[in-house]
Amino acid sequence: MATDVSGIIKSSRGKPFTAQLRPVRTVVPSVSASDAVDDAAVFAKFAQQAGPAVAPLNETSPHEKSSGQFTVDSDGSMVTYESVQLVEASFTYRCGDVVISGVVNSWGRPRTGIMRCNEAKPPTADITKEVAALAC
Repeated sequence: MATDVSGIIKSSRGKPFTAQLRPVRTVVPSVSASDAVDDAAVFAKFAQQAGPAVAPLNETSPHEKSSGQFTVDSDGSMVTYESVQLVEASFTYRCGDVVISGVVNSWGRPRTGIMRCNEAKPPTADITKEVAALAC
């Protein structure tokens, strides 16, 4: 899921560049439920299953003001981006006749990427499709 993207950069083969990024989305780990639940306990159980790579409850995904430095193999129109992996799970809690359902989400694996806007083949990965729609 893209969190920051650049505008289109006209790049030249072998010439390094850095791009300014603009925020497009913020991901904040949370618990949403059909009724009151102990958010911390529900999230702790989720984090146990999801593993240590997920961000803690309420920790906002990072935003960068500029990309790292890139060098490309050919001239073209490029877009750089930052992204995170969205991790989410549904849950159901039962206590007697009471049934509460909801969704827990978090983010993990922040990444930096670059893609060519004028590529002959359209992008196939979800993140590059998203970035192309946002910036190309």
